[in-house]
Amino acid sequence: MEFNDVVNHRKAIRSFDPNKPISDELIEKIMVSAQRTPSWTNSQPWKVYVATGATLAEIKTDHLERTEKRMKCYSDLNVIHRIDWGPLMAENSRVWNAEISAYLGEAGQANFSDLQRHLFNAPVIIYLTVERDVSPWMIYDMGAFSQSILLAAANEQVDTIPAYETAKYPDAVRKIVGIPENELLIGGIARGYRSEGMINAFHSQRSSVASFLTIKH
Repeated sequence: MEFNDVVNHRKAIRSFDPNKPISDELIEKIMVSAQRTPSWTNSQPWKVYVATGATLAEIKTDHLERTEKRMKCYSDLNVIHRIDWGPLMAENSRVWNAEISAYLGEAGQANFSDLQRHLFNAPVIIYLTVERDVSPWMIYDMGAFSQSILLAAANEQVDTIPAYETAKYPDAVRKIVGIPENELLIGGIARGYRSEGMINAFHSQRSSVASFLTIKH
């Protein structure tokens, strides 16, 4: 695909077709492309764990039970409450919430919540980790690596969503997948092929370039 086509094809998919698996060979092909991501002194701080099949089914069962019991979330990375976000981030989030709520309506929002509880019905979730002795620059590298994964997947017509929901119970993921305690769970990316669900037709807006770009001559 042309680069602009890849960028525009990629979007956050919140409803996957659980009956369309992704082969191990395609997973590896995507990771080979993503591995070209630059990192500080080529440190390549990332590790990737792929959950599918029975392993992912166990994660989903645990996640659903905890969510339905309203158990407290506690990701490995600190979460800042939205009321403490900067004005630009807060406004972008407010607009997104208003738009998707209006688009989905009451019934659609209930379905959205159900999809989250079931981890979007994704056939694959990849978990990204880094050693716990982490610097902000490593987090920067991990962000770049994540975007490379998203774009490499889009180039193969594979859909994705990086979501807090996938990593809000890190102890369960760590135990089921076998992630060592000395690794920080940065987040998870659900992956698969989009379903025909209404929610996948929603397109979020982007703020104007002028709102964040400054060019000095």
